[in-house]
Amino acid sequence: MLNRYFSLILLLATSFIFAQNSVPQDEVKAKIEVEKVENNIKITGTAENLTNSLKSASYQLSVIKNSVATHANKSNNSQEGLFTLQPSEKIKLSTTQVNINDDDEVIIMLLFFNEEKQIVSKERLVFNAEKKK
Repeated sequence: MLNRYFSLILLLATSFIFAQNSVPQDEVKAKIEVEKVENNIKITGTAENLTNSLKSASYQLSVIKNSVATHANKSNNSQEGLFTLQPSEKIKLSTTQVNINDDDEVIIMLLFFNEEKQIVSKERLVFNAEKKK
């Protein structure tokens, strides 16, 4: 009897694990939300499941700052993690903040990867790109 319960629990757990499909493109939307406050920008990476099934993926949120005023000083901040989304769910993944001057170029990238480390969704924003010359 105990063996039957154990087998049933193992079968259900296996079904649940395989129900978390690998994410094909266009099923999970990467979105960068930006809020400007004086000389700072608050950056939030979000994920939205565009399907009616459970989805899992990994993400990388990168912020690259090139400062012209300090003779090409560069900084790079990268945050990574895993997430699982319920059907039609939208979540905040990560938040960071960076100061920005008029002569700073800031590149923000949010990338989602499937289990095979292929990009399945992305968004990129650039601030002050035309000023860096």
